[in-house]
Amino acid sequence: MPPGLLPAPPVKRKGTKRKVFGILIAALGIFPMLIGGVVALQAYKNHQIQVSNDAFNPVAWHNLKTDEIFPDHLGWPRGDEETRAWSRQGIAKEASCEEALRKAFAEALTAKGCKAVLRATYVHIGGDAVATIAVIVVDSYAEAKPVVEEFYWAKDPGPLVVPVAVPGTPAAEWVKARAFAGGATGVGLDMPYVAAISVGPADGTRKIGVLPGEWKLDSEEDTRSYPDMSNILLRGYAQVLDYAITGRGQ
Repeated sequence: MPPGLLPAPPVKRKGTKRKVFGILIAALGIFPMLIGGVVALQAYKNHQIQVSNDAFNPVAWHNLKTDEIFPDHLGWPRGDEETRAWSRQGIAKEASCEEALRKAFAEALTAKGCKAVLRATYVHIGGDAVATIAVIVVDSYAEAKPVVEEFYWAKDPGPLVVPVAVPGTPAAEWVKARAFAGGATGVGLDMPYVAAISVGPADGTRKIGVLPGEWKLDSEEDTRSYPDMSNILLRGYAQVLDYAITGRGQ
């Protein structure tokens, strides 16, 4: 450069800022699309899960293993330990509603589409109580719900399931005459199943609510214990079955 002359001003590159700005706009435009795609994919997956559950629920009683429907033990967490309060003694063959349920209950459910009944017998860990739990397959829980509510809200619905004796176990002499309390409830949200129960003492030699001597004052509590036991076991079992069906249906 000749002395005394100033350097020429730098040449501006036209369009550089415009290109950068355009890239930013494009990126910002794609980002919501990506987010929308992720949301749509998740919604599709959720839809697939729901469709799968809807299809599986009515056939779960065929497709689940017997020990998934009736676990070896029934119990609920208590602190850091799980109380396995009831032990399964045996599982009965599939039966009709008329064979497996108390007459009035069977007739009411048959009118609402009762198809079949699965039953299993459990004994309390203390050996002092026996229970037979039933899974009743219906066409639609919406149809069966009025019957379930009628028996659920009854002050004392009594035993609703025909007991299943299991030879060679503490439930060997578990018969209808020993059944003392019971109840019914739905399973999950609008699943086509009803859970029902009968509970009674393992010792059939004494009358419930009739205690001798110094224990006479506890007779009322002795009477009340079986309906309470029935209610707790039934509600807990319905939740266990709901989890089993939901878990396999996804």
